[in-house]
Amino acid sequence: MGAPKIDYLRVAPPDSFIHVDDFESPARLAKYLIKLDNNDTLYNEYFRWKMENRGRFVDTKFWCRLCGLLNRPRKKVYADVARWWHGADEEVCVDRSWRRRASEWYGAPIIVKPLL
Repeated sequence: MGAPKIDYLRVAPPDSFIHVDDFESPARLAKYLIKLDNNDTLYNEYFRWKMENRGRFVDTKFWCRLCGLLNRPRKKVYADVARWWHGADEEVCVDRSWRRRASEWYGAPIIVKPLL
């Protein structure tokens, strides 16, 4: 059930999580969770790391993520989709040679009407 414990150990602070592999059975895990629910001191032990490990960074690959964000293509907004689709001179993909080739590919005449 869940990811292997080693995965949690790599990224989570020590003693900050409960893993199913630490229990003999799901019933034992359930019993422990009920105990934890009824014992605030025991429950709060899982948050002790917040006070002891201030400033600790989890392996988030921050610099790689930042680089990716800075280098990803910017979103572009087109005010006139028809002009973008057909090209500035409105002759892209509507000339006769394209219609002839498309008709050969699809076996039916292609009729292209301006959107405007």
